Amino acid sequence: MANKIEHRPLDYSDFMQILGFYGLKDRDDFDLMYEIYEHIIMTANIHQKTFSALPSAPLEHPRLILFLINDYMYRFANMTKAGISKALDDEVFFAKVINVIIDKYGGESYFKYDQGTFLNRYSMEISTLNVYINFILLKIRQLQEHSDAEKLYLDLLKSAFSLCQTIIELLVHGFERDALSSWRSLHELEAALVLLEDQKLISHYQQHIIYNAAFNKLLAKEEADEVFVLLKKDLKERGLKSKDMRRFIEYGWISYHEDFDPNIHKYNFRDGVETLAKLTHSRETYQVASEVAHSSPIMLFTNRRYFLKLTLIHLYRSFILIENLFANTYIARSDAMEKELYLAIRKFYLEDINFVYNQILTI
Repeated sequence: MANKIEHRPLDYSDFMQILGFYGLKDRDDFDLMYEIYEHIIMTANIHQKTFSALPSAPLEHPRLILFLINDYMYRFANMTKAGISKALDDEVFFAKVINVIIDKYGGESYFKYDQGTFLNRYSMEISTLNVYINFILLKIRQLQEHSDAEKLYLDLLKSAFSLCQTIIELLVHGFERDALSSWRSLHELEAALVLLEDQKLISHYQQHIIYNAAFNKLLAKEEADEVFVLLKKDLKERGLKSKDMRRFIEYGWISYHEDFDPNIHKYNFRDGVETLAKLTHSRETYQVASEVAHSSPIMLFTNRRYFLKLTLIHLYRSFILIENLFANTYIARSDAMEKELYLAIRKFYLEDINFVYNQILTI
């Protein structure tokens, strides 16, 4: 018991600096927040003395205060300082606020349920992708959108890199099966990006987005009726029936691709988008991911390490392809100096990306 660390509250000025760092300013109730904070520290010390199972570890004040801020701002939204003060005068309620924040901090720091993970955010497989994705997203922000078509393509690229980040987060937290299921969406998006890269299909892709909005009643009735007139005309020109409408709405844009052959290609992902994009090498993994997404027995009875390796291989493979699409776009829109700088940084990052990818393949 003597080895337990006694926690001490930060002084008011340091507390205020942290609030400022988190964006809080121009409020008249900071003294109430600080009072709660002091009682949290006091209660945490009582817990340390009472519960021997609690680990003896330094308190991370910024994270604790972040829990306090979010709980306080949500719980007391739209209340005046006088109203908050009156609510806190209730000793039972005051104790609840304090203990809930302690539990939230403790649950995140000490007693978080952990099913066991193979990777963390410092692992080479994770950190290597994270740092480069962050760099790319910052670069995307710098690109100017000169048309709706350009905006749509950049939005799709951003969505692809965001999906990569989602998969990474799932892997870090030990959700390998969910990560593979999310890769399925990434694969669908990368295939669409491959076909849309030359911008020739963008306008048709946009039109089918409008068809989809009308079909799902996201447009006003009059506007939707006009869209359906165009949709039925499109269907008739291709000799399609009403029963084909749903598939055509989702995939009909591929019929404008120069290699589209109605005798070979179908209005679906497998035999349409994926085939035209020449990404059939990922078909088997896509099928496994689909089974996981639809809760087939494979989701329950396969070793987690199997899903981890499968996800990492295809995450890196997809990222390398999507990164190349982005690089083509960025280079085409950059001046000579920016292009030279970007290519140098890109070479630096890609060396590690390919190094990690090749290591994953050999595991």
